[in-house]
Amino acid sequence: MKRLNTLFLFSILVLSSCGNKIIYFGREYPETTQVDIYFRESDVQEPNEIMGKLTYEVSAKKSSDVVQQKIVDRAKKKGGDAIIFEDISLTTTGSSTGAAGAGTSKKGFFFGMFGSKTKYERGQQIKATLLKYRKNMGG
Repeated sequence: MKRLNTLFLFSILVLSSCGNKIIYFGREYPETTQVDIYFRESDVQEPNEIMGKLTYEVSAKKSSDVVQQKIVDRAKKKGGDAIIFEDISLTTTGSSTGAAGAGTSKKGFFFGMFGSKTKYERGQQIKATLLKYRKNMGG
């Protein structure tokens, strides 16, 4: 039973680590249906309040339209009225694999080291600020 629980937890960890991650820190408001998009803070004319910060880490293979839509969808769910896209950067991550083995044979004990391989993957990291317009804050 303990082995089954460990296998289950390991499976969840592996599956969750493979997904794209949208990390959000900030306040939440009732869901919105429209989100304005900006690339400079000075372009925002509506009086507003910064409600939170968002970071999205995703494979570089994802199209920019898909990435932007995912961020807009998350902003709507959090109740944002606008997004300022601040930083879009390419990243590279690597993971190494290798193996070692030990055992016994008719001739005695053996120990072997097998080669290691590093796999690099290109990614992108998008940072954005979510805004709430003061007129929509209900205060």
